[in-house]
Amino acid sequence: MRNFVFTFICFLLQVFFVFQGIAYSQIDSIDQYYKDIDGGLFDNRNSSVAQIGGINFSASYSDTIIIVTATISDGYHTFSVTQPDGGSIRSTFKFESKEIGESLIDIRPTTPPTIKYEEVFKINEQHHEKSVTWIFRFNKSLPSGGDIKITYDGQICRDACMPVSVTFAAKNDPSLEASKFLAEASKLDDLFIFHAKKQTANLLPDDYVPLESVDRSGIAMVLFYAFLGGVILNFMPCVLPVIGLKILSFFEQAGKSRSRAFLINFTYSLGLLSVFMALAVLNYGLSKLFTFEIFSIVMAVIVFSMALSLMGLWELSTPSFLGGETSVQLMQREGFIGVFFKGVITTLLAIPCGAPLLSAAITWTDEYIRSGNTLMVFLIYVVIGFGMSSPYLLLGAFPELLRFLPKPGQWMDTFRKAMGYCLLVAVIWILYFVRVDQLLSTVTLLFAVWFSCWMFGRLGYGTSIGKRVFTFLLSAVVVGAAIIFSFDIPKINNPYTLQAAMRARLNDGDEIKFTQARYEEAVKAGRYVMVDFTADWCVTCKALEAMVLNSDTVKKTIEEKKIIFLVADCTREGEATEFLRKLGPNQVPVLAFFDPKKPSTPIVLRGLYTQQNVIKILEAIQ
Repeated sequence: MRNFVFTFICFLLQVFFVFQGIAYSQIDSIDQYYKDIDGGLFDNRNSSVAQIGGINFSASYSDTIIIVTATISDGYHTFSVTQPDGGSIRSTFKFESKEIGESLIDIRPTTPPTIKYEEVFKINEQHHEKSVTWIFRFNKSLPSGGDIKITYDGQICRDACMPVSVTFAAKNDPSLEASKFLAEASKLDDLFIFHAKKQTANLLPDDYVPLESVDRSGIAMVLFYAFLGGVILNFMPCVLPVIGLKILSFFEQAGKSRSRAFLINFTYSLGLLSVFMALAVLNYGLSKLFTFEIFSIVMAVIVFSMALSLMGLWELSTPSFLGGETSVQLMQREGFIGVFFKGVITTLLAIPCGAPLLSAAITWTDEYIRSGNTLMVFLIYVVIGFGMSSPYLLLGAFPELLRFLPKPGQWMDTFRKAMGYCLLVAVIWILYFVRVDQLLSTVTLLFAVWFSCWMFGRLGYGTSIGKRVFTFLLSAVVVGAAIIFSFDIPKINNPYTLQAAMRARLNDGDEIKFTQARYEEAVKAGRYVMVDFTADWCVTCKALEAMVLNSDTVKKTIEEKKIIFLVADCTREGEATEFLRKLGPNQVPVLAFFDPKKPSTPIVLRGLYTQQNVIKILEAIQ
C-alpha cells in the first residue's frame, strides 16, 4: 500500500512539473510578445526605419509620393487602411505637418489584403501578412528640405491583438521610382483604396449669445395673403350673390340710420370672426393629433376631394343641421344677437364652398403649430375672418358702393371650376412635403378617393337609402383597400405594400447591389454567392422578390447559411447584363447560386420559381 501511495505521489509531481513547464513556456511566449510591443520599439524620429513588435516600417518620398513599407514577421498580421468598421482597428497614418496631411489624396496598397470572414464581428476583415507597401499620393509637391514625420496607429496580432502606435520619418529620395509602385497599385480594386477627406475644424463655441431677429416682412406677407384669402372667400358662388342683399336688409333693419347699420354689420362680422376662431382651435388640435407625415397625406386627400367638388364631379353638401328649425329661429331674431348668429350660420353655410381657401390657411398655420408659435395660428385665422368680413364693414360704412357689386351669372360657374384647377395645383404643392417612399402610396389613395367622389356624384336627390348605403360601403372598401395595400401601417405586418416596394427601390439595395468587384471579392473569400438578376420593368421579377426572396423562410435560410446575396439590376446595360449573358439568354428573372469551390458551374433558376425551389438549393450547401 505504501509503495502504491509513493508511486502515485511521484506521478502527480511529474504531471505538475510538466504542466508548470508548459505554463511557463506559454507565459514566457505571451510575455515576450507584450515586451515586443511595449519595449521593442525603436522610435528614432530621424530614422526612416522603425520597429514595433513583429513589424518593421521604412519610408521614403519624392515629389508628390510617399512610399511606406511594412515588413511583417511570420505569425503576425496587421489590418488594411480600408478595414471595415465594427471589427479590428484599421491602420491609420498621421503627419506631423498639418499642411501635408491636408494635401493627402489617397492611400493605396500595392497588393490586396487577405479577406477573412470574422465570425465574432460578422464582417469580412482585411489582413496584411508578410509585407505590404502603401503609396501616399498628394495634390502638391512635398517639401524636399528634410524628413517627413509619420505616426502609424493600428493593431497587430499574433496569439493576441494589441493596439500600437509608432512614429518614423520618411526621407527624401530623388531616385525613388514611384511609377513602378503606382503600376502595381493600379491593378487593385477601389475597394482597398483609402480616399482622404478633409476634416473641417471644429468652430462651434461652447457658449452662445443669440441675436434675436424676426423677419417682419415674412410675417407681413403671410398676414397679407391671409387677409386676401378672406376677401376672396366672398367671391365664392355661394357667398357673393347674397352680400348685397344682406347689407340692404341690415340698412332696412337699422331704419336707414348709417351709424346703426354700421353697428349691425360690425356685429354680423363678429359672428363671422367667431367661426374662424373656432376653426383656429380645431386646426390647432387636429395638427397636434396627427403626425407630420400623416397630416400632409390627410391634407392632400382633403384638398383633392374639394377640387373634385368644385369641378362638378360631386357635390360637397352642407350639414343638414345648419338648415334646421333652430338655426332659422336664431337668424330671424331681432337685434344684435340675431345679427351675430346670422354671421355665424351664414359663415358655416359658406364653408363648404370656401373650404379650398381654408385649406391654404391650414397649411400656413400648420408651419406655426410645428414651430410652437400658437399666437400666429390664431392671428392668421383672425386676419382671414377680418378679410371675409371687410366687405360688410366697408359697404356698411359706404352703402353707395353696393351698385358696383356684380350680378350673378354664368361667370360664377366658370370661376368655380377655375378654382378647382387651382386646388389641383395646391395638391401638387402638398405632395412635395410627403415623404418620398410614401408618394406613390398617396397618389394611389387619391385615385381611390377620386373613385369614391365619382360614386357619390352619381347619386341624385331622390336616390333611395339602400343605394346610398351601398355607395358608402363600396367607397369605404375601395379607400380602405388602397390604404392597406399602399401604406405601412404600424402593428400590421404586410410586406407587399407600395410603400415597402418604393422604400426598397429608393434604397436601391446599395449594401446588396451587384458589382463585379463585390462578387469576385466574395468568391475569393470563400463565400457562397446568390445573385438575383432583375429589372424594374419585369413584373414577374417584382412578384418573385415579394413572395419568394423577401419571405421570412428564405431570408432566414440565407442568414443561417451565411450566403452573400446580391441583386443584379438589368434594367439598363451594365455590369449586370454583361454577367447575365455569360449565364445564357439575356432574360430575367434569373436566380443564380455560385459555389466558391466551382464558381464556373452555378445553379440557375430561370423564370418562375418557388420558395421550395430556393430552399432546396440553399439547404444542400455545405
